[in-house]
Amino acid sequence: MNLNDQDHRRHEAWGPVLVVRFVWTIVSIFVVESLIVGIAALPTVAFFEWHASLDLSPRWLKVMIVSMSLIPAYVIFSIILMAASALAMRLLRWRPPRHGDLRISLLEPELCNWGRYMISTYVVRTLVGPFTQATLVWTWYMRMNGAKVGHRVWVNSLGVTDHCNIELGDGVVIGAGVHMSGHTVENGVVKIAPVHVGSGSTIGINSHVQIGVHIGDRCQIGSMSLVPKFTRLEGPGTWAGLPVRRVDTNKTPVS
Repeated sequence: MNLNDQDHRRHEAWGPVLVVRFVWTIVSIFVVESLIVGIAALPTVAFFEWHASLDLSPRWLKVMIVSMSLIPAYVIFSIILMAASALAMRLLRWRPPRHGDLRISLLEPELCNWGRYMISTYVVRTLVGPFTQATLVWTWYMRMNGAKVGHRVWVNSLGVTDHCNIELGDGVVIGAGVHMSGHTVENGVVKIAPVHVGSGSTIGINSHVQIGVHIGDRCQIGSMSLVPKFTRLEGPGTWAGLPVRRVDTNKTPVS
């Protein structure tokens, strides 16, 4: 039996420390997310409670006012939820590392913080993402949540995760269905590395951009393309394929 097998077997059964760490991670994120969602929902709940106490006549007027307030109430809820979530992750320092290889079986503190950060982002993405993606509001949230985002950036995909490890230059456009992540899981290890997209670049719909990728300025990534991990694409240029290859006349190899 080699050392890797011995290490694997040693961590198959968690000891008391790892069990406590796991339980604390779950409990802490549950408490924090309940508080965040509660704060975001507070103005809406207060409005409806106030309105329920009014004695308006005729009744249809009361129903109409409540119905017309649904969209404004949701907008207020969305903005507060985004701001509160991003602020909480910043204050609690629940951030993923810039680079790292985190073994899941060891449940290191950095892995727990990464998990908390991802769950918080997932809550925002689920509750308000479908209605705010491809808007300046979603770009603002990504920036608040740790992404380095330039001016005039449009992100039409909820598959862009690990915001702390995403860098988007000015004028970047991310198409629908794009998956861009600062992490991957391989053989029980969460591998983390930043992704950079240069100014003026466009990522075509349903493309997959893996960890550690550096895309230069004014690059066009064709639809449904794969940019493998730690690939460097020089710009300007057009790239497409599985994996990507340069398809314009100026041939430059992928490094």
